[in-house]
Amino acid sequence: MNLADFVRAERVVVPLPGPTLQHAAMALLDRLVRDGAVAHPERLRARVAEERAEDVVGMGDRAFLLHYRSDAVRELVVALGVTRAPVERELGESDETQSASIVLLIAAHPRQAALYLQVVGAFARLLSKPAVVAEVLSQPTAEALAALPVLAQVTLRDQLIVRDLMTERPRSVSPDAPLKDAALDMVRAGVAGLPVVDDGGRVVGMLSQRELLQHLLNNYLHRGGHQAPAAGTPAAPDGRPRAVRDVMTRQVLCVSPEQPVAEVAAMMTNKDVDRVPVVREGRLVGFLTRGDIVRKLIGS
Repeated sequence: MNLADFVRAERVVVPLPGPTLQHAAMALLDRLVRDGAVAHPERLRARVAEERAEDVVGMGDRAFLLHYRSDAVRELVVALGVTRAPVERELGESDETQSASIVLLIAAHPRQAALYLQVVGAFARLLSKPAVVAEVLSQPTAEALAALPVLAQVTLRDQLIVRDLMTERPRSVSPDAPLKDAALDMVRAGVAGLPVVDDGGRVVGMLSQRELLQHLLNNYLHRGGHQAPAAGTPAAPDGRPRAVRDVMTRQVLCVSPEQPVAEVAAMMTNKDVDRVPVVREGRLVGFLTRGDIVRKLIGS
């Protein structure tokens, strides 16, 4: 399987209308609808109209990659277009804009998470190459663009596994460590979470900013909102300072180093988890975050 398998002349628009990215996106969506590739057009139109920042990968001044997971389509579909003049996209609430002349729209049903990640990543890496961008821009017709040899040359690689992306020998913390010390360690290291491991290296919990915030908020409200407590605020009548075990979550999603990244990414999305310990026979061997996956997808 290669990228040429997903690019059909009927779903390529040359030239693509502008002047904004939204105009271009809707034109590509219309082409997919006309070709019968969208089961529920209005549902996908509504999603595209939301213009969520997480749905767009802006690749400098080269291309925009729009990607959606939606049950509005039954299978993964791709639409591609090239504009005569660059189309623009506003960046947040600032006056800054980003522009590009290539727009790619990918939509896939949620059950196709693995294929979706592979295709999005492959197109992102391909369009990061200036020579390929120049070749795409030079094609005069949809048929010529769909027939570009470079598309057939990009074979979808075997699925990445967690071991390829994880951080080895990650930071961790003992369940008996003072909570204040663990919080300071997180701040100094610039990490948003730490796996909690026992003396045998087994994962027994997770300490993240969510648990710390909940602890601080509870103490703040308990004090009547008059004084923000430190992370080491006593947790019991005996005056014992809070330890990590008092605050950590014990329900931890752990993954194996041999699991496919696409499978793990889908699990993290469905369970709204930002980071997972990687374990072998229960013992911590690595750590994987959403950021690790995103960086790999866009080839940085």
